[in-house]
Amino acid sequence: MSDARAQGLMFGEIAEEFDRIRPGYPEGLVDDVLAYTGIGVQALEVGAGTGKATTAFAARGLQITAIEPDPKMAALLSERLAGQSAVRIVVALWEQYEPDLAFDLLFCAQAWQWTDGSQRWRRAAAALTPGGTIALFWNFDRIADDDLRALVREVHAGYAPHAMIDEEPADGTDLSAYWPGPDLAALPEFGDLTERLYTWERTLSADDYVSYLSTQPTYRILPEATREALFTALLQRLPEKVTLAVETLLYLGRRTA
Repeated sequence: MSDARAQGLMFGEIAEEFDRIRPGYPEGLVDDVLAYTGIGVQALEVGAGTGKATTAFAARGLQITAIEPDPKMAALLSERLAGQSAVRIVVALWEQYEPDLAFDLLFCAQAWQWTDGSQRWRRAAAALTPGGTIALFWNFDRIADDDLRALVREVHAGYAPHAMIDEEPADGTDLSAYWPGPDLAALPEFGDLTERLYTWERTLSADDYVSYLSTQPTYRILPEATREALFTALLQRLPEKVTLAVETLLYLGRRTA
């Protein structure tokens, strides 16, 4: 198993906290995906996790096959979807799943980077009907206040300077230059490419902000003692509330006939 896929399976050990503290996705994103897709109700989700995106699309009447490799994450997804017959959960790696029908929409929230790069695009194209949609999206965030962001960076410097991911805002830039834009543009199997950016804010308590960090891969791979020391130091310096500026990036493409 590749390092990326192995890291993608690390979240099961914190499945309940992951489900509690990770954000969902803007309703406008769901609107845009469905408007782009047009008629069609059969959807395939890759890396469903605990169902942050699954539930948003299921609420719009789609029939969804949700692929999730981690049994603990899939169990929480099943609990969340109790009584909803519109979603079928398959516990498997995306690379092992063999579709039993052609899908109008394949969507993946925050997980496409965990799939096998040698197979992901070929398998996506094969799973879709001609003209079917691929929709890939991610949340990125940074502390909204510059002074507080600098303070948090200073605390990280004493423990794990590379753990803090401090993304520059994408607003105003060419989103097609961000991965997976270049990959999609190079593939003859997909066309009619477009990107969307959604900006919003999220405010967390200091405790919840640190819990949110604990669900991020760069923090999960730290030695436990280092991670705990860093989080203790952060809680000593953080204000009561932390506001995050969130950018949600969406990439859309259509399978060519």
